[in-house]
Amino acid sequence: MAQFSVVSVLAVRLMKPVFDGIDPRYEKIARTLGQSEFKSFVNVTLPLAKNGVFGAAVLAWARAMGEFGATVTLAGATRFKTETLSIAMFLNLSIADLDSAMAIILILLVLTVLVLFVSRKIVYRGDMTS
Repeated sequence: MAQFSVVSVLAVRLMKPVFDGIDPRYEKIARTLGQSEFKSFVNVTLPLAKNGVFGAAVLAWARAMGEFGATVTLAGATRFKTETLSIAMFLNLSIADLDSAMAIILILLVLTVLVLFVSRKIVYRGDMTS
């Protein structure tokens, strides 16, 4: 819940300019062609905003992966109970278990590179089909 409260603000701030940049005439045209307000949003606006929404989701996920302050403040840092990867890294460093801390850092690094690689492939594949 702590991560969601921090990340949702970031996601909304990132998506607002994306949706503001879409001309509302497209939705109005879809409405004149018989689509409901919800269907015109789903069939017209969301496809136009898909890259921005995807980018916001990736950045929000990355922020959630590294979130430390809100989780510690709201849930605490209890091993095997409220432990996230960043809290596990902190707990291992606090007891000078450098091997475990380095393993967690490598997991985060590999996960980050993998997500960046996959997101690049998805975005470029989507641009080629357009």
